[in-house]
Amino acid sequence: MDRIVITEQEIGRAETPVLPVASDPQGLQPRLPDPVPLWARLVLAPLILVLPLLCLASLILRVTTRKRTPRELKAWWSYLLTLLIVSGFVSTLLVIVSFSLSWAPAPDVVGVALSGLDERSHFPALPAPSTMSGVELSSTLKPLVLLASPATRRWFSHSETMSGILGAALILQADSHGYLLATARHVADGEDWRAHHGAQKVMVSDGMNGWAAAEVIARHRQLDIALLWLQRREGSADFRQPVASYRSVETGEQIFVIGHPEGLNFSVSNGIVSRMPGNDVLQISAPVSPGNSGGPVYDEYGNLLGVVTSKVDRSLDPEAENLNFAVSTEALLHESDWELVGGASTAQNGYLDFIHHVQVQKLAAHSGSR
Repeated sequence: MDRIVITEQEIGRAETPVLPVASDPQGLQPRLPDPVPLWARLVLAPLILVLPLLCLASLILRVTTRKRTPRELKAWWSYLLTLLIVSGFVSTLLVIVSFSLSWAPAPDVVGVALSGLDERSHFPALPAPSTMSGVELSSTLKPLVLLASPATRRWFSHSETMSGILGAALILQADSHGYLLATARHVADGEDWRAHHGAQKVMVSDGMNGWAAAEVIARHRQLDIALLWLQRREGSADFRQPVASYRSVETGEQIFVIGHPEGLNFSVSNGIVSRMPGNDVLQISAPVSPGNSGGPVYDEYGNLLGVVTSKVDRSLDPEAENLNFAVSTEALLHESDWELVGGASTAQNGYLDFIHHVQVQKLAAHSGSR
């Protein structure tokens, strides 16, 4: 077979000529109309404010556009997906703002003092010279009990208001500077009270004259009890709550409890001291419920025996029946067991003055019994 030789000139003549490129390639493609018309965009766009309606509209469009071309389906679903993403962010923001404004009912008035307390011309003289009936005790001692709720800061706001926790607080002492109050630590600090330290405000009210912000000035290191300080703007009526030592309380002694069980404000219940388990704890038979925490336990003379702190929850222990507990007021008198908060010297001096007054009363009572 003869060899075939192809020269470079022949290869050049055989190359395919290059066609000229159009100067406007877009002009070769006709512009197609937008699959999502303008009127549909204007109708659907406002639905980003109402996510459920937007979801319903998307479901309807999914059914009605199922026979469209792939290009039209892609355009519709791209637009709807964009709306759903934007609506999700908007709905989340609206929920956050709504909760921040309405999580707890706003107090009528929030201040640093309670005018209802300041304007009182006198407080009850305690202890009573003789045992009081339930009616007498209720009318005499109810004015010494307050509503209490740990303060919480509203989102997007510097104002403070009540949280979802409601309990009670009681007046231990009133002087020209302010009011020394006692309550349960879980009422003052909320659910994480065991780990809570530092400054904390507690909203308090007498039930008639708005709310005021008291400050936590001391927390007991082991027990569920705290001390509060509420400033005073006017008035001069003095008061010091007489307290009973732990050793003076007797099993079977008649007691009264005042608090706000399940939001039934200033309810009174009675019972007896069921047991003295030690460690400054009283077991009582007077019925208590959420809202009683931080409330006082009084004897028939108006002496303070303890502060309500807990009960055995029947949902956790169905066999439990009316097992309720309070911290003895003896715990108030041991300064070394308390963790003082902040540097409010006036408030801490009020606490020390209260301890001193109680000790003087004890010495006087002991001397008189000889």
